[in-house]
Amino acid sequence: MAAALAAVWFFLAAVLVPAAQAGFFSFDLKDERELGEKFNALIRARMPLIEDTEINDYVTSVVERIVRVMPPQPFSFNVSIVNNNAVNAFAGPAGYVFVFTGLLLQMEHESEMAGVLSHELAHVSQRHIAKRMGEMQALTIGQLVGVLAGVILGQTTGNKDLGSAIAIGSQAASAHAYLKYSRDDEQEADQVGMNYLVAAGYSPNGLIEAFETMRKLKWMQGSGDIPTYLSTHPGLEERMGYLKDRIKLLPKDVQNRKDQDAAFKRAQILVRARYTDPKNAVAYFRKIGDKMTCLDKLGLAIALSRSLDDVSQAKPAFEAVLACGSTDPLVLREAGRFYLKIRDFAQAKKLLEAALAQNPKDIDANFEYGRMLAQEGNYKAAVAYLDQVRMRVPENAEIRAIYAQVLGQAGDVFHAYLNLAYAAIYANNQEQVKFQMDKAKGAAKTDADRREMAKLEETLKKRSAYWKKKLFD
Repeated sequence: MAAALAAVWFFLAAVLVPAAQAGFFSFDLKDERELGEKFNALIRARMPLIEDTEINDYVTSVVERIVRVMPPQPFSFNVSIVNNNAVNAFAGPAGYVFVFTGLLLQMEHESEMAGVLSHELAHVSQRHIAKRMGEMQALTIGQLVGVLAGVILGQTTGNKDLGSAIAIGSQAASAHAYLKYSRDDEQEADQVGMNYLVAAGYSPNGLIEAFETMRKLKWMQGSGDIPTYLSTHPGLEERMGYLKDRIKLLPKDVQNRKDQDAAFKRAQILVRARYTDPKNAVAYFRKIGDKMTCLDKLGLAIALSRSLDDVSQAKPAFEAVLACGSTDPLVLREAGRFYLKIRDFAQAKKLLEAALAQNPKDIDANFEYGRMLAQEGNYKAAVAYLDQVRMRVPENAEIRAIYAQVLGQAGDVFHAYLNLAYAAIYANNQEQVKFQMDKAKGAAKTDADRREMAKLEETLKKRSAYWKKKLFD
């Protein structure tokens, strides 16, 4: 988490200083922007991301709430959700923030997640990159991207193999020689992060409770999927101690702030139901028993619809959810998705239209409604809905593939192959990329088509640079 980023920034400062200029800061905002864009592309090429309006908008709102109380930053913040069990988050260069689903699932309160994010963002705002300078032969931005991602992911997930798999080139080995955590940087991130947490209106106990949760998980799991610095850093008890001392100095009304967890629990239930192992999710929700809320019932219904063993039980489960939460747009969307799956088009259409009436910007509701229109044979209308989704989530392979299928059904052959090629790029499917690009080239007839092919080739160039095996070798 923060320790990983502090260490990475230290390494980043060192390797970007040519030997002749050692001691002088030379990593400017233009360099950081370029590194951030390439870093983002690499993470997207190697890690599974979630694109769900309910989840992404919620996590983004928490980050934005913290950013509003920070000093002005040189970059806007871009938030992505990584579908990974790591109990962590990290902020890469140029404002790219990645939050792991494990953090959402393992925290008890929003303030705990906000505490982790505040700590992480404090490292960014304090510009620890400028405080650690060393001597090392300069690396190019391209070489640095893989090292940076490998170091961050290896440490934030507690999975050294993952970091090694992503790190590009021999520089990764030498990087670790520079990764010596600073107690001062950690303490500053704790203190400044606490300031942000309190200023954003959260309970100040959030950061301490997050540390405590991670420490307990380390004991239970033997440190798997836990940040490396929590397994090795000797000062964790000390850090929790001085944070507790700080809280004692705060006004009583701040100390006693209550957690407001409705939105957090909503996102947490959806992550568990839709993005974890369905059998485990079914068991989790059933264990709640008579205490299940409407949202818990929704979680159970979603998990049942994904489990091959229990799919026959999903319909009565969704009926039960609709009986107690039929005005909730999330309930309407998920029920509509299920009825579309079982090809009850009339019920699916009714539910999805009701969901869209309340939340017209819901990516998933628009996607499912577009699919439903296509299955009804209304391809022109389906294309319009799916195109909106494609523009909002341009790097989602599934959305691109479905969009391409409907374009083909509507008779737009060139754009069908074009989007199948994009789908293959974003799915890292190298064989399909070549096949679909050849098909798209053959179908290109106009100058506009050829300009779109040029954009496709540029996208391929950027993404394939970070694939484990280069394309067309």
